[in-house]
Amino acid sequence: MNTLLDTGDGLSTRVSGWKLAAGAFAVAMVVLVACYWQTVESLVGIWAHDGTYQYAFLIFPLSAWAAFDLRGRVQAHAPVPSAWGLLAVALLVAIWYAGRMLAINLPQHFALVAMFPALVLACWGWRALWVLKFPLAYLAFAVPWGDAMVGPLQDITARFAVHALNLTGVPVLMNGRELITPSATWMVEQACSGVKFFIACTALGCMFAWLMYSRWWKRVGFVILATVAPVIANGLRVYFTILIGETWGVAYASGTDHMIFGWQFFGTVLVLLLLVGWFFRDRLVPGDKPVSSLATVAGPRMLLWPAALALLVAGPLAAASIASVPAPEAVRLSPPSLAGWSNPETLQSDWRPTFQGPAGQFRFGYRSLADGAIVEVFHAVYTGKPRRGHNLITYGNNVYDPEQSQILAGARRQIELAGGAAVTVRELRLTGATIPPRLVWYWYCVDTRCTASPVWIKLGQAWDTLRGRSPHSSVWALSLPIDRGNVAKARKHLEAFARGLSLSGMEGTAP
Repeated sequence: MNTLLDTGDGLSTRVSGWKLAAGAFAVAMVVLVACYWQTVESLVGIWAHDGTYQYAFLIFPLSAWAAFDLRGRVQAHAPVPSAWGLLAVALLVAIWYAGRMLAINLPQHFALVAMFPALVLACWGWRALWVLKFPLAYLAFAVPWGDAMVGPLQDITARFAVHALNLTGVPVLMNGRELITPSATWMVEQACSGVKFFIACTALGCMFAWLMYSRWWKRVGFVILATVAPVIANGLRVYFTILIGETWGVAYASGTDHMIFGWQFFGTVLVLLLLVGWFFRDRLVPGDKPVSSLATVAGPRMLLWPAALALLVAGPLAAASIASVPAPEAVRLSPPSLAGWSNPETLQSDWRPTFQGPAGQFRFGYRSLADGAIVEVFHAVYTGKPRRGHNLITYGNNVYDPEQSQILAGARRQIELAGGAAVTVRELRLTGATIPPRLVWYWYCVDTRCTASPVWIKLGQAWDTLRGRSPHSSVWALSLPIDRGNVAKARKHLEAFARGLSLSGMEGTAP
């Protein structure tokens, strides 16, 4: 809104609508960071401690630089705050609150980052949002979203390496993510998935395409190239690593040499990618000079600014009640008795499921009375709303120890429990350098609803919470070693055990 400010010497200074709009946006940024500081700390903590996302420290500075370069186009028209931005802020606050209520980081991180375009729309309007579409969309790379890609990238890398080895005459046998050659057994571990290079290269490719090209098809083509190139490059890296081991010995393909070769290879691929992109760059066009519009902001639209601030504050105020939830009472769980299997006994084995903060848990072994096979059972129960330190689905909760074991292969299976109840379980084949291969079946339950999907479990917990009920969540895991590589025999033992397992009456009692 244009206003005339009288100065002491009788002069008048005109304040443009953009100065008021920029001030409102700056205040909103301060409120956002202050009210959602715990989410900011969580996001930055992941960047700092997870090597996959350390590149994300550059995302906000790069986005701010790109937005600053567009300031002339933004200021060429008067700000027109939009009520749709207010609606977007309200929706994101609700998403953040749901993530906080269920103790899930991803929706909180997403909502925090998505607040920036929502506040641009609420404070400046649609035209500014359109002009700043790339810098604001680029902020998506600040959200740690790549963990779900690790497994698929491992599988793609393993298959690529096998095909490349076959084409060059190197005999290889693929056993899940394990590649067996005449010289050694190679494991495509999580660190070999290439997810770090994939996400960082894609982020760099998007920025490069925006800077170097003006035609949309060139930008899209280079982004696709920047996405596909790291996947192929990682497959080639694993292939060359195995080829070096087969040619000159395993010692040359492991340890420090392996790390140096990997970084040199990825560095070379990145340089070649940028050189190819530079060769096809468009002619640079001088940027617009910043021209500030002196048009006014409609008075009623200015009311959207305090409304947006009120919505930002409402989320943390509502979430403050979550922290006051009392600690869960301990639950005493009794292991079930199964016909055809011995009484449960405590065993010392290399299988160590880890679930933090349950209300109750047990891990026992059962011996088959028919052939002596031993099946281990793990069960943990969580009561009440999910919260920090007492959350079934969260980082660090695993049905195996990732320090000792690696996933060789995974699948979903439909099994039958006692009474004919059917449930979908997740099957993992585990292997490790010092422990024998092992087969694990596991699934989750909310009350009597059981599934192998963590997403459906989170939705079930949310549904119970919204209805005012206290969710009763649990995890079941069955496991036994794979004898002489006979996976089919191990599955039969788990199937026989599951048919005698009844989940009813396992809610537990207070001590």
